[in-house]
Amino acid sequence: MQTYSAMEIANFIIDTCTKNHNPVSNLRLQKLLYFVWVDFYRETGRYIFLDNMQAWQLGPVVPDVYYEYCAYGGKPINLCCETFISPEDTAILKEIIEKYLLVPVSVLVERTHMPDTAWYKVYNNGQGNRNVIPFWLIRQTEFGE
Repeated sequence: MQTYSAMEIANFIIDTCTKNHNPVSNLRLQKLLYFVWVDFYRETGRYIFLDNMQAWQLGPVVPDVYYEYCAYGGKPINLCCETFISPEDTAILKEIIEKYLLVPVSVLVERTHMPDTAWYKVYNNGQGNRNVIPFWLIRQTEFGE
């Protein structure tokens, strides 16, 4: 059972989307990181990465990943990235990414902004801007744990 860095998962997402001729923007990448974390946990019961997610204005963000790719602005990140994800995890991740690949990014943002989400509770109308969204709160709001 392996846990990866959020950067490794981000690079996997970028690589997968680029190879599918549907490169992601930094905003979409951040939303995919959140939904990948949630869905991977739902399927496996384990965290795919342990890096903190923060409550930013447009939803959950992994700061290190954001700053790595912020130079792209809203443009597609069209890169092939070398990743070392286990074959078992690769299969799960590809299924999850495929599920969200064609969902408009505005819909993904709306889903993270719904009342009673972890982001909503931490962000608190801007008072919690850039505060960490604890994994226990994500589990509680997504799964009722």
